[in-house]
Amino acid sequence: MNQKLLIEFKNHIDLGDLIKKYNHSFDEYVTMQIGFDGNVYILFNKNIPERIDGMFVPTESNSNYSVLLLQIDWNEEKIINEKYYDLGVQKMNYSFVQPISEGLLLVSSRCRFNKGNPENNAAIVDFNGNIIDEFCLGDGISHCFVHPDLGIVIGYFDEGVFGNYGWNNPLGACGVRVWGRGGQDIWQADKNIYDCYAMNISETGTIWYYYYDEFKLVNASINNSCEREYIPEIDGAVSLIISKDNLTIMMDKGYDANDEFVAKKIIDDKLCDEVNISFMYQGKCRKVSLISSYGSKAAFVENGTCLFLRSF
Repeated sequence: MNQKLLIEFKNHIDLGDLIKKYNHSFDEYVTMQIGFDGNVYILFNKNIPERIDGMFVPTESNSNYSVLLLQIDWNEEKIINEKYYDLGVQKMNYSFVQPISEGLLLVSSRCRFNKGNPENNAAIVDFNGNIIDEFCLGDGISHCFVHPDLGIVIGYFDEGVFGNYGWNNPLGACGVRVWGRGGQDIWQADKNIYDCYAMNISETGTIWYYYYDEFKLVNASINNSCEREYIPEIDGAVSLIISKDNLTIMMDKGYDANDEFVAKKIIDDKLCDEVNISFMYQGKCRKVSLISSYGSKAAFVENGTCLFLRSF
């Protein structure tokens, strides 16, 4: 494969300066996610708890959270407005943030079964941090999206699929689930998923997910209960971008190559015409990693601090 696609970034954002501007440090940075509204959400925790025995993520934090909302000009790839929200002290150790009609959805990746009284690891809060609703989405969450028509779309890693933290019959056993805004079960994937490695939602509202151990890519339409499989011929990818016209997918190259990317055309329900992607900025090739994607919109980072935004 010798074909190459050159993608030139127009602007960059100094993530370190942005974080310092709001009196935070990288030690307090939890995650960055793009929402269905096209805004970028950065979640901070003033006291991120250490792993238990260096391995297990605590389910509770009981510390102060805040969210920085960035409104983006995706054509110029720059920030046009910033809004900062102090959410106050929250109980759970949250890992994800997404916009939802009532305000924000906060989700913790881990929760304990507690002998039949499971922890509520999802909370809908207003922009002052007041809890509107709480519910359980299961343990072992690796991906979290909110779509205004679908609901809450969740992907699970292996411990959420097979059970840990006291779960003998885990909610994430199916690997990918869609939940209602109050935690109601809406849809479950019907594949032999051991671990959901990558996920995205297209502009048309279909769910794309890529799973271990078969390393197949699935496009799921929950409205007609259809799951269409593709074989990307990549093992261990963690990044997935869907072009706005739904005709191209972009993924990283998998194990030991998560900072290298390829694009593949969707032709006659097959993935074809693979090309290598080279990202450029100011005339130089950039080694970037994907930190968030939603449909055709993506956020990349170089060297941990140089943030690039792009719509495909």
